[in-house]
Amino acid sequence: MTLPTKFEIIQHGGDSYLAAVRLRDEILVNPASVVTTPEDVAAERELVHVAGFLDGELVATCLLVPEGRALRMKRVAIASDVQDRGIGAQMLHFCEDHARESGASELCAHARETAVRFYLKVGFATEGDYFDEDGIPHIVVRKAL
Repeated sequence: MTLPTKFEIIQHGGDSYLAAVRLRDEILVNPASVVTTPEDVAAERELVHVAGFLDGELVATCLLVPEGRALRMKRVAIASDVQDRGIGAQMLHFCEDHARESGASELCAHARETAVRFYLKVGFATEGDYFDEDGIPHIVVRKAL
């Protein structure tokens, strides 16, 4: 069952942004034994911050980073209690629409090994070989828009 989630671009530094950082830390960073630093937060000031809300609660987030004619999704995180409920796919569609409106010709990401099946299911293709990023195997995934 797909949960109806509202996606929007949020501002760096606001309450929703801070909730997004907490969610990313919970889902992505802490399991890898890495801590989000104030320098990391400052470096995100110019990036596009996407957030998904379910009944007013932030349950999904990612960053969009311009890379040439592509937008790269980073720090993609869905709250544990709503994973496998269609929220990730909804967020990718939101990001695709934003990328098209921004003039990007593709969306890409460095996908953890555990997320590759998800990306393939929503139309991405893998590129190259696995590589180490923060001690975790990743592979590039891309989708032409």
